Amino acid sequence: MENVPLINCRNISFSAQLSRNRIGQAKKTLGPGVVQRFLCFALYLLGVNRSAIAQLLSIPLETAKSIIKAVTRDGLGAFEDRRRRVSTFLPEVEAEPAPITLKTEEDHIVVDLGGRYLRLLRQDSLQLKIVLLTMLNNDLLRKRGVAEALELTPFHTTTLARRLSEEGACSLVDHRQGQKQEYRVSAPIKAELVQQFAVDIITSGQTSGNKISTELKERCNISVPPRTVRHHLAQMGLREIKQSLPQLLTGAKKNSKN
Repeated sequence: MENVPLINCRNISFSAQLSRNRIGQAKKTLGPGVVQRFLCFALYLLGVNRSAIAQLLSIPLETAKSIIKAVTRDGLGAFEDRRRRVSTFLPEVEAEPAPITLKTEEDHIVVDLGGRYLRLLRQDSLQLKIVLLTMLNNDLLRKRGVAEALELTPFHTTTLARRLSEEGACSLVDHRQGQKQEYRVSAPIKAELVQQFAVDIITSGQTSGNKISTELKERCNISVPPRTVRHHLAQMGLREIKQSLPQLLTGAKKNSKN
């Protein structure tokens, strides 16, 4: 530890007039309370006992003890008026930015940018991949959240993110010429999809691609990805009748009773 030289005040000449002038100027600049704390701690460092410090500064002994304890414990900030909201002695601490999170809606993936929202259409898979994978590559999103939003495995998500970084957005375009989505969903499967959609809306007033996908698997042992379900619901215009279908059914029941 570096040796600190002892200051022998007996060999120092003090000027009462200079002291008054300098303390008065310091009080105008820093405030009386700050100057008092500085003097209190300076005398403490010079070896003056606490009782003598209290007498010299005309403050209660407990006040002197509190100042010394606060500065020793809290450092430079203890010299200030604690009622201040912002320290003028210490550098400002930058607030941590709000975390960026993903929220899944029926038709959109919503990127919450700390109170501002970026809505991405789930049907536009290419745009979804480019935006979310770019954010992943820049450490703005976590791999798990991106993988869930894209309905991919974490490993496949990592592969696509690396491909985007190395080869650009064109590398994410699916160039396969295999069977189209429309061809893979046969008429009987569409019929079950429509039937399940109607049951959900009539019984609970709401449904989703994930819900219908799960129900078709449990009820009919039919595997249709949630994204495919949403695609066909939109294509057949079924989402447009989500509100009107229960009302229409209620009206039909009333008419039948009459």
